[in-house]
Amino acid sequence: MYRKTLIASALALFLSPALYAADLLEVYQDAVKQDAELAVERARLETSRAQSTQATSFLLPQVTASGTFTKTDIEDAPKKMDNTNFSVEAQQVLINGEAWYGRTAAKAAFNAAEAGYSDAEQNLLLRVAEAYFKVLRAEDNLRSSQAEEQAIKRQLDQAQEQYDVGLISITNVLEARAAYDGARAARIGTEAALMISYEDLEQITGERYESIDALNKELPIAAPVPNDRQAWVDQALTSSLILQAARAGLTASEESLKSKRSGHLPTVGLFAKYSKDSDVNNPITKAEGYDQTIFGLKASLEIYGGGRTSAAIREGSAMLDEAKSNEELAKRQVLQQTRSLFTQVSTDVLVVQARKLAIKSAESALEATRTGYEVGTRNIVDVLNAERALWGARRDYDAARYDYVVNQLRLKRVAGSLAEKDLQELNQWLVTAAK
Repeated sequence: MYRKTLIASALALFLSPALYAADLLEVYQDAVKQDAELAVERARLETSRAQSTQATSFLLPQVTASGTFTKTDIEDAPKKMDNTNFSVEAQQVLINGEAWYGRTAAKAAFNAAEAGYSDAEQNLLLRVAEAYFKVLRAEDNLRSSQAEEQAIKRQLDQAQEQYDVGLISITNVLEARAAYDGARAARIGTEAALMISYEDLEQITGERYESIDALNKELPIAAPVPNDRQAWVDQALTSSLILQAARAGLTASEESLKSKRSGHLPTVGLFAKYSKDSDVNNPITKAEGYDQTIFGLKASLEIYGGGRTSAAIREGSAMLDEAKSNEELAKRQVLQQTRSLFTQVSTDVLVVQARKLAIKSAESALEATRTGYEVGTRNIVDVLNAERALWGARRDYDAARYDYVVNQLRLKRVAGSLAEKDLQELNQWLVTAAK
């Protein structure tokens, strides 16, 4: 039942007319348009932009207009009294530390949001690459599992034939069948893993793909450029977007605390007001209205606000402590990740070379083992183990190449230098996979 369900799901996935083949760059372009995480960061950036504009507005001229019209009945008066009032008032802040530092804090917060959005763009590049090569890894695993299953099936058939003519014991057949059953189970698992990897890619892009291009076997495997760990560390401390966002957040918290402390300081502003009032048929004042223009300075100082300002200062101090800790944490993480990833990429180069040699060794070992089996010096278990070793070596080699590619992108991301051109260059080393 499980096998039938799996086959049906695979057919639904790979035969759907909505599916199409794509390369790495096409997948990334789909993700840019559809990725939900990037959309969230874009909305946060626009929110911060609007907040910065709002904070600036408190330092700009404020102009308001108002007007009223009333009609009043007075007992024993021959006519109703009409009153129309219109006024325009303009104010300009001259001294307001809370607004001034609030504006600076909002600008720093916007800088942090910009760095966060840029980092989200780089993170999308990395997530797409990770998901893409996860699919390729799953496809390689499936091909290896299928080939291993077929090879072991041939061994099982051969063992069965030899047993039927009395050349070997039933034990050899049972051992070959056990190996075949294990290989078949592994192949079923890799089929499911491949389907899941395509679904992970779809989650990022909102698109479903029939297939994706494979990584060329000729991809050069070279050490990071520059091949100097300290150079990468220095670049990360300067260019890391994660660190830039943390530093901008620290600046925003410092300016926000200054703004809150300014609540204890006086504010001074210039104001001008023009008002026009007209009374018609006022039996009391007999007046017909008036025009009035007022200019002046207005100063205010909070004497007691219920402890609001003091509490706000304590809040700002705590937020500043949090921002300092976040900045220090980000710095430590960037340093650790940069050093680790540089070491990992350098190691990946050596691992790929070693895995390539391991394939040749496994091929030679399998050939020798088969020869020994034919002349009776080796048994079926030895052959099966040699088969597994060869396919395992091939899987390990493919995995090492993918690890090298992805870790290089991770290193560039933590150093703040990952860009679309990196995917473009990598895309040139992709080839259409054979069907």
